[in-house]
Amino acid sequence: MRTSLSFLTTTAAVAPAALRDAATPHTFEVLGLDRARGAIHLVEHTGPGVPLVHVMHLAGEHAGRPVIARSLYEGPSGSAGTRVADRLAELRASVTPLVPTDPDAWMLTTRVIQRRALRIPGGGPPIRKFTLALTVEPIVMGIDPRVGRATVTSYLRPRAAIDGVWLVPGESLAVVRIAYLGTPSDIGHDKHVVVLVGRSLQ
Repeated sequence: MRTSLSFLTTTAAVAPAALRDAATPHTFEVLGLDRARGAIHLVEHTGPGVPLVHVMHLAGEHAGRPVIARSLYEGPSGSAGTRVADRLAELRASVTPLVPTDPDAWMLTTRVIQRRALRIPGGGPPIRKFTLALTVEPIVMGIDPRVGRATVTSYLRPRAAIDGVWLVPGESLAVVRIAYLGTPSDIGHDKHVVVLVGRSLQ
């Protein structure tokens, strides 16, 4: 109890003004299913940076873990924005879209497994930093007992929420996107993490 009170009274839940423009929201866009590879394609957007393509395999050693496949930027010729948009459109056309569904059928459990403080240059109280263990499971368990898990670093407040759920066509699986406070800027910018969860086939 004493340690908890000390953490709450000596750290800040809001970042100083100096960090307000230091970071941008970080999002994952769920593109669709590549049936030939048995994988989901995701695009990571990090503000003004070039998007990165991630692949999340449905089976095998790395199943359920997004792995960076490539950048959408290739070569210095032409307009970078046009090239990225064209490559993204090509990628969207090459995959089978996932089916959005009601996130109320899934349950998110958040557990703080570590609390630390991040010191900011220039003084002032350190801001709060958490390591969160996230677990997602269907409220009604189906034929695939797979539970989605992820561990993330959160700042300011240990908040996380399901941001979207998509069913994988023809599979007893769903892709769940979780938003959490992952960027230590001002009152916090969201970041996304994506997990693979079992579901019952209708």
